[in-house]
Amino acid sequence: MDIFRTGYFREEVDLSQILESDYQGEIDLADQDYDMVFSPKKPYMTGIELYFKNQPSKNSGEIKVNIADEKGNTKDTVLIDLSTVRGDSWYKVYTSADLKQGQKYKLTVSAKNCEVTPHLQKVKKSYLPAENVEGDALISFAYKHSTFTFQNKALICMFLIALWLFLAYKTFDIKGKKCFGIAAVILFMTTVLAWNYEYNSIDSENKKYEGFQANSESLVLGMIYADKDGEYFRNESDAGFGLGGYCNLKGWLRNSRTDNYITDDDWYNGYSRTECAIKVTMNPYSLEVATAGNWIQFADGSKREIIDISDDGTNIIMKLDGEGISYGKNGSLDNAIFLNAKGEQFHKSLLQAYRSQYGLQGKVFKHLARLIGNRGIVSNLNLLCCVITAFVFSVMVVLLAKKYNEILAACFFVTFWLSPWIINFARNLYWVEFTWFIPMAVGIFCAWKISSRKCRIASYVMAYIAITAKCLCGYEYISAIMMGLIAFLLADLVKAVADKDKDKIKLEVRTILIIGIVAVCGFATAICMHAPLRGNGDLIAGIKSIFEQDVLRRTVGGDLNEFFTSYWDSFNASVWTVFCQYFHFSTEVITGIGGNLFPILCVIPLCIFGAEARNKHLNVELFAMYIIFFLTAESWFILAKSHSYIHTHMNYVLWYFGFIQICFYIIVNKMVQAFKSAKERNYK
Repeated sequence: MDIFRTGYFREEVDLSQILESDYQGEIDLADQDYDMVFSPKKPYMTGIELYFKNQPSKNSGEIKVNIADEKGNTKDTVLIDLSTVRGDSWYKVYTSADLKQGQKYKLTVSAKNCEVTPHLQKVKKSYLPAENVEGDALISFAYKHSTFTFQNKALICMFLIALWLFLAYKTFDIKGKKCFGIAAVILFMTTVLAWNYEYNSIDSENKKYEGFQANSESLVLGMIYADKDGEYFRNESDAGFGLGGYCNLKGWLRNSRTDNYITDDDWYNGYSRTECAIKVTMNPYSLEVATAGNWIQFADGSKREIIDISDDGTNIIMKLDGEGISYGKNGSLDNAIFLNAKGEQFHKSLLQAYRSQYGLQGKVFKHLARLIGNRGIVSNLNLLCCVITAFVFSVMVVLLAKKYNEILAACFFVTFWLSPWIINFARNLYWVEFTWFIPMAVGIFCAWKISSRKCRIASYVMAYIAITAKCLCGYEYISAIMMGLIAFLLADLVKAVADKDKDKIKLEVRTILIIGIVAVCGFATAICMHAPLRGNGDLIAGIKSIFEQDVLRRTVGGDLNEFFTSYWDSFNASVWTVFCQYFHFSTEVITGIGGNLFPILCVIPLCIFGAEARNKHLNVELFAMYIIFFLTAESWFILAKSHSYIHTHMNYVLWYFGFIQICFYIIVNKMVQAFKSAKERNYK
């Protein structure tokens, strides 16, 4: 797929950052050809930029650029017409040569038949690019980028594999070919869902997608970045937590640390344009290192002493001894380190534990980031979350088709595909949305294979693992998640009661009780792992802390004196107030269906049930599903009333724990039945 490449991406030196004292003279091409050795640092090198001096606007003649390999074989020759070159500027030379990353090449620049011969600018080595092996002229290098990102390629490959599996299913007559078909369907649906979760390619109205809950994801990214810095929690009592707030010279991490340092008329990437000083955000880390008498060692290896500190209320200004520092010469402040007066190195950053949960996701992603390396960490982990979430949904859809029918499965698939709330959460490293729905997938499997003792036991084991893992990644929505685990089993129980099937009733009740107890054990396991960390080794103290500071804050509230004023309104709000506000959608229900239609979407099934009851044809199973999934969503709205009152920017996702899907199914199923009845009447 890298056959498709585009662009001329270069990293030329900002000339305004080169100090006058760092210019080393000029190379007159009339006197000599210029030879240098370079080595591409990336694949798909596409050109070289030359900075010409002494070049009048109406000059004539040619510049010859020759590239040869280590054996002296010419790889490419480019002739530059000087009449097209502006003076004192970068000129982009394009090459079609296949220049391999890591190999060395000789570049020769020569002039011929020039009215005025141009010069090349010499600079100190600190300004030269990493590709430069030998030479001192101001030259930069350009590369093409693959049209497809790694994430694009991964999803395209998944689609191609799904296509291959489908063709194998249709073509080969072998034992087990049905597995090829099921695998093809799951992989195809996973690809379709994951693509939309990764790129939000369908819903142009979803304005929250790009920055959704950036603050929460920063708790995971903080662990990853601190690990790259070689840092961990400084407080021993925090050891064991998996999430943390991260700050460095740029301040507290909120989404990623790609934000630039201050750049304006007086500063450039944190460096003063007029004096020997740097400017960084005021935060606990910068306050720790910014002390007169400490030293800063820049990326180029040079050291300067901090001689004075001042601030403007938001930023810290560190004045350094000597003169002549700049971003172009000394490099990014990201790569600077601080030393005390004894020469001992300070920590590279600061990490503070997030104590409200165990933080399993932070631990897992931190270790995965080590395997990924330093490029594309966040985007690759986001893709992984998208794919796993999409896979879980695809398995659920297949299980629903097996247990019920394709229409119900399709309603779940379309809702998972087009819901703006599902999409927003899907790639988030903190929320790890797939952990919410794995228990529901286990519940569907258990309901489908309930007559098999082996499958029931497997379901109990999977339920324990799934609930434990979810709680170790956070307790949010746990009531709805546990309800989702038993929702389809409860619906089957209601149907068994309606059918007066005593054996089925006993089996359903026993299964629901066991899987429910197993789920509670999973929750208790997570608490027992979290509480000792919270209580500094004391399990009971940790449980008390979790209850008083987290459970009460999210549920019924507590003594207002013990909480910030920002929580008071949520404590005082009634359950009815919270209940009502979640019927007013702030987004579309799914793409194409406005949020103002949600109340109608809830009412239409009730009208259908009323009509069926009047005609004594009520579908008890569907009615039970409607009630059960409604209670699934409402369980968190009501039990976690204080959390729901505040978190209206995200808690609408609870409606997608089956309720919206069932509403769609009831309506679509009734339309299909009406169509079939009309068709039969017309046929007769």
